[in-house]
Amino acid sequence: MSIELWNKALEIMELDSRISTTIFDNIIKKIKPIKYQNGLLILSCRDEYSKGIITNNEINSLIQGAVSLVADGNVKLSLIVGGDDTDITTVSIAEKKVIDNTVKSTSKTNIISSFTFDNFVVGDCNRFANAASIQVADKPGQSHFNPLFIWGNSGLGKTHLMHAIGNRALEKNPNLNVIYTTCEQFTTDYISCINSKQFEPFRNRYRTVDILLIDDIQFLINKEGTQQEFFNTFEALINAGKQIVITSDKAPSNLTTLDERLTSRFQNGYTMDVQPPDYETRKAIFLKKSESDEITIDPEITNYICENSTDNIRSLNGAYNIVTSVIALSNKVDITLSDVKVQLDNFFSPNKRQTLTYEIVINKVSQYFEISPEKIVSNARNRDILVARNTAMYLCREYLDLPLKKIGMLFGGRDHATVMHSIEKVSSDDSYNKHIEEIKKMLPL
Repeated sequence: MSIELWNKALEIMELDSRISTTIFDNIIKKIKPIKYQNGLLILSCRDEYSKGIITNNEINSLIQGAVSLVADGNVKLSLIVGGDDTDITTVSIAEKKVIDNTVKSTSKTNIISSFTFDNFVVGDCNRFANAASIQVADKPGQSHFNPLFIWGNSGLGKTHLMHAIGNRALEKNPNLNVIYTTCEQFTTDYISCINSKQFEPFRNRYRTVDILLIDDIQFLINKEGTQQEFFNTFEALINAGKQIVITSDKAPSNLTTLDERLTSRFQNGYTMDVQPPDYETRKAIFLKKSESDEITIDPEITNYICENSTDNIRSLNGAYNIVTSVIALSNKVDITLSDVKVQLDNFFSPNKRQTLTYEIVINKVSQYFEISPEKIVSNARNRDILVARNTAMYLCREYLDLPLKKIGMLFGGRDHATVMHSIEKVSSDDSYNKHIEEIKKMLPL
């Protein structure tokens, strides 16, 4: 049964563009299924390095997703190191350990202990969200930070921040009742209590917590019954002075098909966005990973990856995993940038559409006006620089939907009123129209 399940999962993973050919051929295909029972699949890796690659959150979730799809149900993975003759005692211990950890996690907090503030790399893209999260972890239930609503595209670290809040809060006060859940899990639990007609356990679980961390709230859309139940849960917790932290891929004002009572309450708390990481943040993340893994990577390769991984942190992690695999599996003493480029073709295609960031906006405005990015964000006030700066601020507001305060911070620490004046200047002055239209053609819109 385990062999058949694994072989079918391999067929799915071979077609998954998110898994590099190098990792699939040299690591995943070399894995051997040992045992499948009670929703647990035990896999044997060739060595500790292979196991380390597979236990990476991104790769592990892709494998688990493929296996669960074949099994038509959620499957847990346990990874051990060894061959076909793996001792059954080792397998049994591994199985018990995974089951014990799963029960402990499910019955208590679901908090992932490895996601902390210490290993969350802070940059301009997430500085305010990180600061707000620390404030909530240290003093949960404060009215002006309740709920804390963190929004942004997938893969930017929102979930990491939620787990970090839980870990820090529990470190300071182990007696707190903290639960992390996804909106989908909340919905599943609610449907189960409807089917069983036992609402009390569900409500006791979610309405007696000190901190509720709920991921991807946008999945409540079109689920009217669940929305009502979440609204009631939300009200019960807020009225009791308990802390709620919510993430979404959109700002509350853009969740237009969600119950207006919910979006208005989300906006009544503290809303903070996270943006795609800038180059400096991407490089800091990459260097921190390589330092932690004690792997030396050529600076030229590091710069190439960090310059091209503009979408999110997951794509950066994926590129890092591929490069470290190439280093480990190659017989060469030194890996060149050319070697890496071949393996990263799926990640960094020349035709790949970029995700718009404030960096791209400033760089394109810089190219158009032939004024350096440094001058655009400086305090210089000659007319040409002012026009370029006003244009860049307007585009950041129009196409990135950044708060005025955040734009001011990105443009040299300017205040809210200054940014508003610059944007209004562009909106009311027709002389800007041509500039805006030409620069729009240069942006990945």
